[in-house]
Amino acid sequence: MRLVVPAAGAEGPDQAGIAALAGRLLPEGAAGLGSRDVAAWLDGLGAHLHVSVNHDATVLRLHVLSEFLEEGLDVLRALALEPDFPSVEVQRCRAERVDAIRRLRDDPTEVSADLMAELLYGDHPYGRLARGRADSVAELERPDLVDFHRERYAPAGATLVAVGDLDGDRFRTAVEERFGRTAGHAPRCEPPPNAVASHTTGLVLVDRPGSRQSVIRIAAIGSSRGAAEEPTARVGNAILGGLFNSRLNMNLREDKGWTYGARSILELRRSAGPITLRAAVDTAFTADAVREMMAEVRTMRETEPAADEMVLAAAALTRSLPLRFETASHLAGRLVEQVLYGLADDYWSGFADAIRAVSDHEVREWAERFLDPAGLVMLVVGDAAAVKPGLAQIGSVELRSPP
Repeated sequence: MRLVVPAAGAEGPDQAGIAALAGRLLPEGAAGLGSRDVAAWLDGLGAHLHVSVNHDATVLRLHVLSEFLEEGLDVLRALALEPDFPSVEVQRCRAERVDAIRRLRDDPTEVSADLMAELLYGDHPYGRLARGRADSVAELERPDLVDFHRERYAPAGATLVAVGDLDGDRFRTAVEERFGRTAGHAPRCEPPPNAVASHTTGLVLVDRPGSRQSVIRIAAIGSSRGAAEEPTARVGNAILGGLFNSRLNMNLREDKGWTYGARSILELRRSAGPITLRAAVDTAFTADAVREMMAEVRTMRETEPAADEMVLAAAALTRSLPLRFETASHLAGRLVEQVLYGLADDYWSGFADAIRAVSDHEVREWAERFLDPAGLVMLVVGDAAAVKPGLAQIGSVELRSPP
């Protein structure tokens, strides 16, 4: 079962991370039961619970034997609708979260992800990672969590997906008995508006003295899930950096030997998510790597992909499709995507045909639209003394501290 709640991970700057902290605290006390009681309850059912929070929603995932359907729904109801947010657990989980976020400042990959979100989206909800920042999470108190839960967690705004050996009438009756009587208000469910790139001038450099590698990120605001250009975006990203034998990886890894891997990541969210080119290269090759990555962007915009690239990208995106439906858990995940992103009922049955229908001309048009150098944000985390002179030959360089 998957309970999808419109409690997204990116709230206002002052409460960034509140959805993630609230999700973390759900099993730490609910319906008058303490964390150990909740754990014993789950163990007694042989159930597995996981709460995930991203930029679009909170999802409670419960895996339980079909014969314990009603008992499993009791657990979901208690955790989702009756969390106690015990003060002692709030303090403990908040402290753990703050410590974990601060430790991530030692990881250049995490630093780049955090700062890139801010550079690309600014004050937009996507301008902060779902985990939040140490300073914002540290200020969250129990009343904040209670108010957030009251605003976002309600059956009227949630969707329950179940996949398994279930009788439809039994399932509907069990759900209505536990959730139907407390529909409550309909929480705010609209996605945030599409954003415009916040920082588009020059290159941002975060200094890590003595670092032997530089982490490079080049990003732009791309598409939303379910947008008309989604199939084209998937094919274009596969060619650019989404596959092992994509252009970025074949250039920086296989040809130049500067990195263990270079790729591009396409994030399709309820609103326009980022497309990010990324690589970690030896410090000495930092500026050259940035040039090569930008050269690949220009090539995508100026020429149409070769026929063999189109065939390979389509094959990679479609032949792995059956793996997404192998288990009940996989199928539940695909249904959650349809619910969360408003995808058509025939989205998955038509996915392969939509990918194969993409033309080389459409890929070039997509690159021209979404990979405009004027809208790209460039970020490097590395040894400024070693890399700044070379980067300055590419454009203006702005030194930043880690977020």
